[in-house]
Amino acid sequence: MRKPLLAGAMALALLAPSYALAASGTKSGSTATMTRSNRADATTQNFLDKAWNINNFEIQAGREAQNKANTQEFLDYARRIVRDHTNMDNELKPIVQQDRLNVPNALDKEHQNLLQQLSSMTGARFEERFRTQQIDGHEKAVKLFESYAKNGQNPELKRWAHSAIPTLENHLRDAKALPRGAQGTHAER
Repeated sequence: MRKPLLAGAMALALLAPSYALAASGTKSGSTATMTRSNRADATTQNFLDKAWNINNFEIQAGREAQNKANTQEFLDYARRIVRDHTNMDNELKPIVQQDRLNVPNALDKEHQNLLQQLSSMTGARFEERFRTQQIDGHEKAVKLFESYAKNGQNPELKRWAHSAIPTLENHLRDAKALPRGAQGTHAER
């Protein structure tokens, strides 16, 4: 009687760790691969990665402009950018947590390079580069957010993207209205 009972207990002891591991992976989605494959389709993850990078770049670029800009128009614009993109980030966080989505933990190379360009400049050159980056970045952001708001799979992210479009359009309009720097040779968009 003891041998079958002991054999059954040993079998359960051997199976328990693999069952616990499988259960934790499927219930909590604790690994990045598990979360991405179970929680976000490729289009949603692509949007989320790009939106997060855009948003966090704008916050950092705006802070850089608050420290380096020479004119009041740039300082006011930079404050608005930091405020609005911080608000967008705060609205995104609960969606990411609720749906167990993954976001990057650092800027991608493209946005790191853009930020590096800004940090290496001062004065009118800084303002012109900042202005150009703001126009280019917000044109791309508006298209990205409009596309996901229309075609995305995650309903909460679609609502977030849709609600962010007016802010992004205002940023684009205001970036185009910033004064041209002394080195402003780029054609107006």
